[in-house]
Amino acid sequence: MLELYHYGDSLCSMKTRFCLLEKGVEYESHFVDLLQWEHLTEEYKKLNPNSVVPTIVHDGMPIIESTIINQYIDEVFDGPSLTPEDPGERARMRILIKLQDDVIHPAIQKPTFNLLMKPLLAKKSDDELDEWLSTHPLEKSRKLFKGAARGPVNDEALEDARNQFNFVFERMDQALANGDWLCGNQFSLADIAFAPALDRLGQCDWLDLFDGYPRVMKWCGRIREREAYAKMRPQDAQRLSNLV
Repeated sequence: MLELYHYGDSLCSMKTRFCLLEKGVEYESHFVDLLQWEHLTEEYKKLNPNSVVPTIVHDGMPIIESTIINQYIDEVFDGPSLTPEDPGERARMRILIKLQDDVIHPAIQKPTFNLLMKPLLAKKSDDELDEWLSTHPLEKSRKLFKGAARGPVNDEALEDARNQFNFVFERMDQALANGDWLCGNQFSLADIAFAPALDRLGQCDWLDLFDGYPRVMKWCGRIREREAYAKMRPQDAQRLSNLV
């Protein structure tokens, strides 16, 4: 039995759902509501001491960190292989996944907060905002959310994010010169790692970032055509728009 602890609009949760769906692995879903701080409860911390989603529990063993989770799923379960057999291609895949972890993931947090969450939080009155944040156990995080709700858009952070995206998309465009997918003609964990960014950049109205990278744009189209991609996207009730 596999259990998945996840949040609908979490990019890392999307990444693992995408992997499970591509492999055809059945799982029991446990929704962890980040907006009600359920990831910070002592009960959840017993599964994931980092207090983030997703977490999988396989035969009673918790496994954390979406990249490691996806590698585990691909190694343990039947279904199409998502890892190239050739050692050189495997290395290429891991380098690209590391780019997603180290560059894209932190970069995408900047438009997420400034363009997606800030307008939603700003709709809350001071009393509503204080009531919502009063249940957060960490004062530092309460101040961060309140600053996001009331402070100005950080244009410098957004410009830095665009630069980071351009850096990675250039690398992706070069990789896609060798085939339809990031590791040649085999759909792999690298493609799964980058796919959730399509959903989030669409939410933030930043899809124009792809305009200068024709191979990446075609890759986006192929990703959207996959049945698993459509299924892994959050239901409307699980979007960050729940903040309003």
